[in-house]
Amino acid sequence: MSGNIPEEFVMLKGEILDGMVDAIETAGEDADYTVEAIDTCATILGDYLEDVFSPSLYGQSKKIMAAVKFTVNELNELNDDCNQNLIDTEQRDQLRELIVASAAYAGLETEQQDITEEWRAW
Repeated sequence: MSGNIPEEFVMLKGEILDGMVDAIETAGEDADYTVEAIDTCATILGDYLEDVFSPSLYGQSKKIMAAVKFTVNELNELNDDCNQNLIDTEQRDQLRELIVASAAYAGLETEQQDITEEWRAW
């Protein structure tokens, strides 16, 4: 049901996941995470985008921030499970961009530049 998610965010999500796949393929047997971890990340990001672009959340800053907090905490836990290696510098920047830009697009009103910083451990 990604029909209500703007294509730019679907594409950015894909770039993030592709980067994770590339890293695991490069590392081979030395990888600190599995394809299953990438699949879990895809689910977390997909759920976030579905939530934040739900018509019932549009312009509801408090609810959008709750979705952001939940997603960042889920990503923290997943990255912890992967010895802090799933989310590298490039993915960190892309994830932050995805979360911040999609929340703004969905009508979040805030003065904060980085709405993930308060909870982000990656």
